[in-house]
Amino acid sequence: MPEFRESTERRTSPLLCITGLAQHFGGLKAIDQVALSIDRREIVSVIGPNGAGKTTLFNVLTGVYPGTRGEIQFKGQPIRGLPSHRITALGIARTFQNIRLFSNMTALENVMVGRHCRSSQRLLGPLLRWPSFKTEERAIEAAAKDALGFVGMLSCGNELAKNLPYGLQRRLEIARALATEPELLILDEPTAGMNPTESRDLVELVMRVRERGIAVMLIEHQMRVVMDISDRVAVLDYGLKIAEGKPHEVVSDPKVIEAYLGKGA
Repeated sequence: MPEFRESTERRTSPLLCITGLAQHFGGLKAIDQVALSIDRREIVSVIGPNGAGKTTLFNVLTGVYPGTRGEIQFKGQPIRGLPSHRITALGIARTFQNIRLFSNMTALENVMVGRHCRSSQRLLGPLLRWPSFKTEERAIEAAAKDALGFVGMLSCGNELAKNLPYGLQRRLEIARALATEPELLILDEPTAGMNPTESRDLVELVMRVRERGIAVMLIEHQMRVVMDISDRVAVLDYGLKIAEGKPHEVVSDPKVIEAYLGKGA
């Protein structure tokens, strides 16, 4: 019976529901009338040609841009226009197309920074070094080590972020995002710049993230990764969603082929 209730909830109440979403910059419609949803434990890829509006969509979802109009519901709560830190606290975490780490901090310290969104301490506790602050700091460090271990980087905890290889820096960003305890993890081109082996390892990592009960939404250009990892795929072109469905359905859609290869194809 519990499993049936959970399944029914997923069908009727998506974790994330986007309707009529737009982000305009003057006369430029970066995204327009985008509708998309994602269920718990689902992996959805957003694909499209360069300039299609994929990263803009993620930026609106995570509070970088406020959105021009439309609605974003997360766990039934409207979140469009909320600041990024509040969206993170609600359970949405992300990584970026260009790696954004604190380069002169260790891997462990980077992840601990992400974890601090769950801190209950404010000004006096850290200033006066109250016992409650020290206890919470130990808990934050333990959670950060757990996140590093999950992505296979526990042995790198004391390494400066800037000294890590590129592939490990990508994993470190994911560890930092996971430390926030997200229910939805948003990944912007997680395999960019990776070799085939690193890409396969990243796919396995994302699948293990889903096993933790976390939904994943990602932008990805490697179609092999998209086909291997996605439950559903949404395609943007010139800011509009032109297709959505199972991976094998989307890649054979004439509108998608035209968007990528031109009308002559």
